[in-house]
Amino acid sequence: MPTADDSPPAPPSSKGPIVTAVVRALALLDAFGEHDAQLSLAQLAQRTQLAKPTALRLARTLSSAGYLVALPEGAWRLGPAVALLGARYQRAFDLRNVIEPALHALAHESGHSASFFALEHGRRVRLLRVRGADGFVSPTRVGEPLPLDRGAAGQVILAFTGNEGALMEDIRQRGYHATVGEANALAASIAAPVFAARGAVIGALSLAVAASDGASAELLRHAKSIMDAADRLSRTLAAARYADQETIVQRSHWHP
Repeated sequence: MPTADDSPPAPPSSKGPIVTAVVRALALLDAFGEHDAQLSLAQLAQRTQLAKPTALRLARTLSSAGYLVALPEGAWRLGPAVALLGARYQRAFDLRNVIEPALHALAHESGHSASFFALEHGRRVRLLRVRGADGFVSPTRVGEPLPLDRGAAGQVILAFTGNEGALMEDIRQRGYHATVGEANALAASIAAPVFAARGAVIGALSLAVAASDGASAELLRHAKSIMDAADRLSRTLAAARYADQETIVQRSHWHP
């Protein structure tokens, strides 16, 4: 039986069986933070709560597939396969060709930082951000998983994926939501949902400003702009994804 030191990180909730070795291997990749160019085996073991021999076996296996690279003196860095996988993920969302131009247009029109959040495994992940003329950006990073129950983008995704409650119904009726200091004490945001061709929510567009007494009023000035931008983006993504199929792109049902 595995020892306490060899136990894997708690796996994400799932209705199906969990392959422990896969969860452990992915935990090694997740151990790298935004500013970590490399990590020692001891750091990998500590951050994943795995025994060093287990961490070493997994690191060598990941290295054989290009996901990790062994460095001198026992250190490890992320490998080229991680970058390739990230590029494929971005292409799946048409980030550079479709979403980035939409964010640039929204940031230019509003003067504020614009972001696209994707719905991923019960969390929201900021995939792309364009800085506005005011220079403010939310303290949370691109690629950082965030909860759905705090912040405008998360609440919007919850509402349009069918969650119940008075707040959820209000958001569905408005087509947007704004919060001040909810996900982060320093930031305020407004968001509207982005849909796939068949009406499924894939994420949300968001504008961010510094949390202040006038933040809510400033965000609400851009409510129509962000809903219009989200509607256009939904249509463009649908058209790009289904251009070669006989699919009718329907108007987003949330639009007032």
